[in-house]
Amino acid sequence: MRNFSKEAASMKVYRTDEIRNVVLLGHGGSGKTSLAEAMAYVSGATNRMGSVENGNTISDFDKEEQKRKFSLSTSLIPIEWEKAKINILDTPGYFDFVGEVEEAVSAADAAVIVVSGKAGVQVGTEKAWELCDKYNLPRMIYVTEMDVDDASFRQVVEDLTARYGKVIAPHFQPIRENEKLVGYVNVIKNAGRRYTGLGQREECEIPDYCLPNLQIYREKLLEAVAETSEAFMERYFEGDEFSVEEIRSAMRTEVMDGDIVPVAMGSNVQAQGVANLLSDIVRFFPSPEYRECVGINRKTNEIFEAHHDFAAAKTAYVFKTMVDPFIGKYSFVKVCSGVLKGDDVLYNPESDAEAKIGKIYTLSGNKPVEVQELFAGDIGAIAKLTSTKTGDTLSTKNTPVSYGRTEYSKPYTYMKYVVNNKGDEDKVSQALAKMMAEDVTLKVVNDSENRQSLIYGMGDQHLEVTASKLAERYKVGIRLETPKVAFRETIRKNSDVDTKYKKQSGGHGQYGHVKMRFEPSGDLDTPYVFQEEVVGGAVPKNYFPAVEKDCRNLY
Repeated sequence: MRNFSKEAASMKVYRTDEIRNVVLLGHGGSGKTSLAEAMAYVSGATNRMGSVENGNTISDFDKEEQKRKFSLSTSLIPIEWEKAKINILDTPGYFDFVGEVEEAVSAADAAVIVVSGKAGVQVGTEKAWELCDKYNLPRMIYVTEMDVDDASFRQVVEDLTARYGKVIAPHFQPIRENEKLVGYVNVIKNAGRRYTGLGQREECEIPDYCLPNLQIYREKLLEAVAETSEAFMERYFEGDEFSVEEIRSAMRTEVMDGDIVPVAMGSNVQAQGVANLLSDIVRFFPSPEYRECVGINRKTNEIFEAHHDFAAAKTAYVFKTMVDPFIGKYSFVKVCSGVLKGDDVLYNPESDAEAKIGKIYTLSGNKPVEVQELFAGDIGAIAKLTSTKTGDTLSTKNTPVSYGRTEYSKPYTYMKYVVNNKGDEDKVSQALAKMMAEDVTLKVVNDSENRQSLIYGMGDQHLEVTASKLAERYKVGIRLETPKVAFRETIRKNSDVDTKYKKQSGGHGQYGHVKMRFEPSGDLDTPYVFQEEVVGGAVPKNYFPAVEKDCRNLY
């Protein structure tokens, strides 16, 4: 049931146990943005449901996204559902924009992997799963496009099971008539529901053709429930029925431990299945206090155990930066401990700077919504932090804390760029600096050897989008050209040389035996590595710098 609300000027404050931070992951075009839009509509966060095709979704507010009809950056959409706040992080699906995905995953406590019921399991699905493994994120899978003729929920489930094994546990099953989605079977309740309108449903009988797969799916769930305790295992073998609440409680434990990955389904366009997904997020996903969070106290060099404890000293991790010509700079933060309040004075140990933060916001797409406080675990945004960048930690001067920086993918694709109009060099440089503040996988290098400026990104599309954004946002133009490449030589295989030195002219003689090995280091980012080893004698340490100097000259 939808609860419409007016465009909020402010948002209610939620405690840590009422918060769910969820990242949407999946292949490009699988339906993540459409799902986020349907979630916002069903929850009443918006009173009209936009579409990617029409360029009017909450997530894809950037003109480049609207033009290309796919996401280029992560968007935050806060949703209120069943007395909980769900921070939805909608991410791009194409690898060229993986830095945005890595930022979002670093702030999330759980993930929904979106799979197209038509296209099935794709490369992006597998990469999403790997990211969840890397960050130890509980996950659910949501199969979209079930309103499309040739969508197959059964095939998606079979493919997922073939890849990931018995952890895959469907807890909804589609009811289809004439290749259209008309309802679903709730596997937990063992009951049918038929859609009566946009997002509305009523009870119905379970069709006979659903029963074979329903039996398989339900047996999977009951086995998982039985494995949570010896008492449940005994009841399972004795044929006792588990109650709906017992199944849900056991599923929550299994989902949080990663032993079960529930699979739900629906249609984003028709907003079908979305209410079920939102309820499952609240029921099965952890609130932030279940996630570990540890930093270093820079004053004492001791471990600071934050663990999203709202009673601890206030700290927040800056996981993303947005720089917009119209609304300005916003630093997206996840509060790791304590409670952030408006007018707090926060300290950044990296820049050794204090700042009074003024108002605190959450952003729904690019629309700032004021919040009075952010409890530990919540996600929000702070405006105009001039000395703060992505990866920094905000804390207090009394308890200066730093958290480990997120590991981002390195950009290796590069092109030469040339400023279109003479005299715009400074404008281009300033605009690129702002874009690099937003995009951790964008890099500009001055190649003085070849007298050219290089721009690095995650792929050709990434660089093309960057050039297009410069023209659209900052009204300056660059051309991307093939770069000049200086001829280089490098060591390709091992080579050993050795020589002996003897000198005898009365008194103590001199003898030395030197072996030198040249071999590939395997690290293309480091020019050379020098190592020394002394065997069977003593050589003064001050000899080695001279040897290294000559080796460097050879290099």
